[in-house]
Amino acid sequence: MVRSGEAQICGISNVRVIARVRPPFQPEKPGGTACLSDSTLEVVSQDGSSLHFTFDKVHGLPSGAGNTQADIFSDVQDIVLSTLQGFNGCVMAYGQTGSGKTYTLAGDLDSNTEQGLLTRSVKHLAQGISEMTDGSEFQVHLSVVEIYCESIKDLLSDGPGSTSLAVQQDKELGIIIAGATKVAVTNESELVELTQQGLARRTVASTSVNAASSRSHCLITLTVQRHLPGGSVMHGKLTLVDLAGSERQDKTLAEGLTFEEGKLINKSLSALGNVVKALADNPSGHIPYRNSKLTRALQDTLGGKARMALIICCSPAAANAAETLSSLRFGTRAKGIMTSVQAPAVETPADSTHAEIAERVEAVCNEVLQGARDMIEEVRTLREENARLQAQANAAHPGLIPGHVDNARGAGVPIALLLMDVITVVMCLVAVCTAVCKVVDLVSRWMHNV
Repeated sequence: MVRSGEAQICGISNVRVIARVRPPFQPEKPGGTACLSDSTLEVVSQDGSSLHFTFDKVHGLPSGAGNTQADIFSDVQDIVLSTLQGFNGCVMAYGQTGSGKTYTLAGDLDSNTEQGLLTRSVKHLAQGISEMTDGSEFQVHLSVVEIYCESIKDLLSDGPGSTSLAVQQDKELGIIIAGATKVAVTNESELVELTQQGLARRTVASTSVNAASSRSHCLITLTVQRHLPGGSVMHGKLTLVDLAGSERQDKTLAEGLTFEEGKLINKSLSALGNVVKALADNPSGHIPYRNSKLTRALQDTLGGKARMALIICCSPAAANAAETLSSLRFGTRAKGIMTSVQAPAVETPADSTHAEIAERVEAVCNEVLQGARDMIEEVRTLREENARLQAQANAAHPGLIPGHVDNARGAGVPIALLLMDVITVVMCLVAVCTAVCKVVDLVSRWMHNV
């Protein structure tokens, strides 16, 4: 069994890359991107040249077969269910604005056929929990945040500080958004209501390309805590990432605030591209996670500690061929990332006991140190007071102060103060010996529990 903080590598694989070509909209002219098979697609640029791309799975055949929401979920279902076993998973949707990213992840929350990966994930997690026969108890929590103009905002709360959250490292869950609201989810209806509430707060704007263009990156996180019958605890995390779409101002015709939002979106996506390139080219070198709130928030996912799937959403329109090529090249680079998925970290009852003992040892040491400081401070105060009184007595009666001896420095020191120094040293030694005995006792108990 693996203890908390001692997760081990249990498999090495590439990032799973899936391409999805949405149906054409009116009055778009198709012909830019087309699926050739369930693993290959072709992009024809405006100059007539074509490029072929191969991924783990491709959806969007001209017949329309194999491109439903259920088909997409089947490609990532194993990643979702692995969170019940304590693994971390991530599904990220990438593509230009209007390519179908939000539809893929959220879809129509009220429709059984059109609901996206989020609702289907909760359904299958609930089904997986119900099929557990070992007596485990589960807790599932939902959080929804957006990264808007390099600020992290809680979409499930509007309380103080909800618009300026920070990315932090958590001992059990890895990288987290500190302060983000985590709401317990017990059934599908609760999830739908909370997700609708969160997505309704997401920042959107109308452009010439998309009437409801997302102006932020949205991170939806489901954390799973599994309490095993023996008292051990597993922690799993599933993160669904709906990235804001890359865009060109000459197509979106964005102005003012929308234009500034677009620049920051492209900047953060560029930072993401740099991280992906660095991970694919030299994973042991410097990875610029901290260049963007987005890459920092996704550090443990991009860094290969989670099972990850990247869904490249594409437009079939010939006019969008350049943007589609950019998205597919990003997918090709991402596929070069080797993930070293860690085995589930399990917190055992012994781990809790060891942590408590360590805290008590630290408390004893701090208590001894504080006691020693107090003794030293008290002696210093008494010496200062004695010096003041001696100075006053010398001034009033010069040469009448008895009881002086010469120390090594040649200064007169009262015998009483020398005795006080000796007593202070003895008391400190007694306190240290007492602390050592307590620490030895605690360590012996800890060794007995191992």
